[in-house]
Amino acid sequence: MILNDLLLFCCLFLLQTITFLGAQFAILRLFANERLLYSSVAAIIISVAFITLLSYFLVSDYFSGIESFAVSLLGSGLATVFGCSLYTFLGPATADRSLASHLLILLYNMPGGSSREEILLRFNPSGFIEKRIDECKKENIIADQNGTLILTEKGKIIARVYNFLLCFLRLRERNAYIEYFPDA
Repeated sequence: MILNDLLLFCCLFLLQTITFLGAQFAILRLFANERLLYSSVAAIIISVAFITLLSYFLVSDYFSGIESFAVSLLGSGLATVFGCSLYTFLGPATADRSLASHLLILLYNMPGGSSREEILLRFNPSGFIEKRIDECKKENIIADQNGTLILTEKGKIIARVYNFLLCFLRLRERNAYIEYFPDA
């Protein structure tokens, strides 16, 4: 009985994860790769809800009891949310937003390698920053008031969370981000 319930739990988790990947792919194609994080959250919700409903009608009788079915649904749903969120953060979100990932892709596309100077000449810091500013304005995280960028209330909350995480996790000091913005 326990082995059967465990196997069904694993099947629910796998089905939710596979459904998530399909839903995320479809949503990203429909919305032309806009709002990556929102589409990922929507795909997670859709996949967990869909498989939960489907499993209620199709496989609930195969569990040893209603309690084990409920625990499996909750456990597989939470595991899917965690796993798919981690995948989104470490996969598509990092690949899209990380300067390091863009550097690796550039070097990958240069089979013979490249000199440091050539890499620095190819880098467009203003374009990289402009893209992030545009994204933050679109999401109402920063606002442009007469040419001055300021944090919105939503932006202040997000900045406090990031600052807390950096301090709490004792990540290296950024020296007021001088290494990223040397002219500040």
